[in-house]
Amino acid sequence: MDHSKHTELVPMLQQRLRSSGPEGTPLGGRYGILLSFTGTVERDIVPHLLQLAERSLATSGCSRKEMKRVLFVTIEAVQNVIHHGYIDPSGDIALYLTLENTPIGFQVHCGNWMATSDAAALSERVSHLNSLNHAQLRKLYIDVLCNGEQSGNQGNAGLGLISMAKRTRGPIEFVAEPPKDGVQHVTLTATIEP
Repeated sequence: MDHSKHTELVPMLQQRLRSSGPEGTPLGGRYGILLSFTGTVERDIVPHLLQLAERSLATSGCSRKEMKRVLFVTIEAVQNVIHHGYIDPSGDIALYLTLENTPIGFQVHCGNWMATSDAAALSERVSHLNSLNHAQLRKLYIDVLCNGEQSGNQGNAGLGLISMAKRTRGPIEFVAEPPKDGVQHVTLTATIEP
C-alpha cells in the first residue's frame, strides 16, 4: 500500500463532518460533532486527544460519570488502532476520530486501515461481544484478566475491547470497506448511552 492511502482518511472524515446530524438538527445545536481528528497516531498523542475530548464534553453539559465513560471508550478505541492498525511503508498509522453528541448518546467513531486478516478477526470479536449481556461481559473480562496472556506490544488479550463493550451499553458497530492490496478501511462506532 502506498502513502496515498494515508491521505484517503481526510475525505472520509470531511464527509462525516459535513453531515448535519439528526434530521432537522442544525449544526451548532445541542447535537453534533464535538471533536474531530485525522492524522498519524502514536502513544504520545493520546493524552492530547483526551484533553481536547474532555474540554468538548465539559461544554456539552454531560455528567461527570458520562464524561468518564466517553473518555474511557475514546482511549480504548485509539489504543486499538495503535495496537492493530496498519503500519504504512513510512512507519505511520493513520487514524480518524470523531466524538459526536447524538439524541441516543455520545458516539465515538474511530477509523483506520487494517490488514484484511486483522479486520476479519476484529469483526468476529466485535460480533461476539455484541451478543453478550452486561453480566456475561463482566465474566469474560475477569476470565481474560486472570487467564489472558500479557504482551507488551498488543495489550492484554482484548481487555480494551471488552471494556469498551461494557461501557457502551449497546452494540459496537463495525464497518469494513472492501479490501485493496491486503488492507481495508475500518470504522468502529461505539455509542455511550446516558
